[in-house]
Amino acid sequence: MKMYYVSSYYLKENKALEYQQWLLGEEASQMFADIEKETAMHYMDTFWPILGFGEVDAEDWWEVPNWAALDTIRESKGMGAMFTRLDELGFFDPTRSGSTRMMRSTREVKIMEPARKKEKKNKK
Repeated sequence: MKMYYVSSYYLKENKALEYQQWLLGEEASQMFADIEKETAMHYMDTFWPILGFGEVDAEDWWEVPNWAALDTIRESKGMGAMFTRLDELGFFDPTRSGSTRMMRSTREVKIMEPARKKEKKNKK
């Protein structure tokens, strides 16, 4: 079952264009490829709200093959190199907390609800 790891975050003022250009460049492309080789997590893209419709500045979406892939992030040299490089470039706003979440599609999610109590029929 496919899962999606989504990381939402805020950028520093006047850094969005520079960050977008970096994401479209060879350095970012190679870093994402290195991470995928190590973790089996596929970088899908970075998504941006348009016309101000959104609570965050951008989100990275990763396709995750299984839960075990998440454990590989901690030891991933590629992920470490990317975090270090992004810190050097100074795109992110450290004064605002981002968030992460795991998602599955409707076809792949299992909804768990408590059993419903049977209604008693009134005798007349």
